[in-house]
Amino acid sequence: MDENQQYLFQVNLKGMISLLSEHLYSNPNTFVRELLQNGVDAITALRTMDEHHEGCIRIHLPDSKRAELIFEDNGIGLKEDEIHKFLAVIGESSKREAFEANDYIGKFGIGLLSCFVVSNEIIVESRSALSETAVRWTGKSDGTYHITPIEEERPIGSKVILYPKDEFKYLFKADVFRKNLEYYGEALPMPIYLHYEETVHWINEAGALWLESTTTKEELLAIGRKAFNTGFLDAFPISTSSGGVKGVAYILPYKTQFSGKQTHKLFLKRMFLSDDDCRLLPKWAFFIRCILNAEGLDAIASREALVYNDALKGAKKEIGNTIKAYLKSIGLIDHNIYQKLISTHYLHLKAIAAEDNELLQVFIDDLPFETNKGIRTFRNIRELEPTIFYTPNIDDFKQVRRIAGAQGTLIINAAYTFEEELLKKIQRLDSSLRIEQISPGSLLNSFHAIDTSLDPALADFEIRAAEVLKKLNCTCSLKQFSPEDTPAIYVAPQDEINVKQAVSPSNPLTATLSAFAPKKKAVQPVLCFNADNKLVKSMIGIKDPYVFPSIVHILYVQSLLLGKYPVSDTEMNLFNEALHSLIIMGMEHFINI
Repeated sequence: MDENQQYLFQVNLKGMISLLSEHLYSNPNTFVRELLQNGVDAITALRTMDEHHEGCIRIHLPDSKRAELIFEDNGIGLKEDEIHKFLAVIGESSKREAFEANDYIGKFGIGLLSCFVVSNEIIVESRSALSETAVRWTGKSDGTYHITPIEEERPIGSKVILYPKDEFKYLFKADVFRKNLEYYGEALPMPIYLHYEETVHWINEAGALWLESTTTKEELLAIGRKAFNTGFLDAFPISTSSGGVKGVAYILPYKTQFSGKQTHKLFLKRMFLSDDDCRLLPKWAFFIRCILNAEGLDAIASREALVYNDALKGAKKEIGNTIKAYLKSIGLIDHNIYQKLISTHYLHLKAIAAEDNELLQVFIDDLPFETNKGIRTFRNIRELEPTIFYTPNIDDFKQVRRIAGAQGTLIINAAYTFEEELLKKIQRLDSSLRIEQISPGSLLNSFHAIDTSLDPALADFEIRAAEVLKKLNCTCSLKQFSPEDTPAIYVAPQDEINVKQAVSPSNPLTATLSAFAPKKKAVQPVLCFNADNKLVKSMIGIKDPYVFPSIVHILYVQSLLLGKYPVSDTEMNLFNEALHSLIIMGMEHFINI
């Protein structure tokens, strides 16, 4: 061995350091994880030779006695020829040749080079379990390295020595470094000790109790509370054969949005990987948080996410089935938790039930629905109503809820995601149920019709009102309905509702496109007057050519507003002018008196 001989890395090292710091890793303290992984790999490798080997990792931080960080393990170590391969060539590792690669966290030879982000020089001192002598490897950020022998006797294992760059010295402070060690290494199976000044901290002394089958639910809930800083409704174990995933799922105690992102704790071979679920959870599981460890899945190059392959897809399917199995059984196991689950996460449960018939049959009776008579469970709705009516959009519901309620008809607001689909599925599964969609138009048809041919005054009223409404492209109807204090309701064809919502001054593109749309035979809206209403009864006797049209105009716009239909500037001006005319005529009448 020539002590003075220098060697060149077989990469563009400066370019690689830039790649590591600016693109591959999301933060500069990733070198902590890479050093941990190298140490774990080395210990795991030695255990293939000695299954009773008790490995450990020790880190000595810079303090009043030293300027360098020392990161040491008692793993298998490296020989000189292995150093040339493992530490100087990207993507190669002598450990791969001697041992099964699937046994190790790391598969990429770039791990140690990440240390160049925080140090201009890396020193590795190592003695292989297959050699009697130790060697020192010194790599520099200018792209060179050299190897020298170590004369004194060394134990089997490796030391990595770093001298922090000034701009990254904060990462080597005791509190910061300890936090990063806990972040990445809390679940690792071999002890990690942090030395600073005269103190020693056992970083992962608590271990990964959430992986133990003997851990109680109370202990799992305590672990979840500490990990996510919140209490949970419940916890249950997760285990998959595909990908070797094992861990705990937690039920959130509060409502969540479908688009909301939950944080998780995902480990790969017990090394922390990500606070994202990495697509292991089904899309509908927004009310779940997990602590999971995967033994048989692969990480992407940055080791911050999982490769989306067949093994991960299989694990995802098994996790989804496990969550569904929990949901199907929790009502029998703990009714209190079941009720809290329903009241908190009913929207998510509806989403799952919409695609799973078995879950639908488990939950449907207890799922709440918004109705015009308040929130009701489906059990209460089907027991009280021979026919279950629903509206598929919120505008219809707002228009019909008061009138239908006055007639004793219960209406479900099925405008929320999944609800109409859910009701249709219930109908298919249970033919004894009558579930029908209702619209303002169908409600209008159910009102008691007035035979105006028997009353000339009513016939005259309908003719005069129709003449006024004709200019508004609206037809007139006179019927009896409840409540009596509603003088008129406006019922638009469904096509008009869609057009009014889509075409507006704020949406000129759709307005332009609508001009080129194929013309359909127009179905006119209806303004239905309530023959039982006091105002309508009073209007029958009004013959004044200005007062009568003004009142019709006011009732027309009022009905639009009550029905939650959009009101145009033209219609609003019509309302203001009619109101102004009535006020002026009223004042003139008062003056004449």
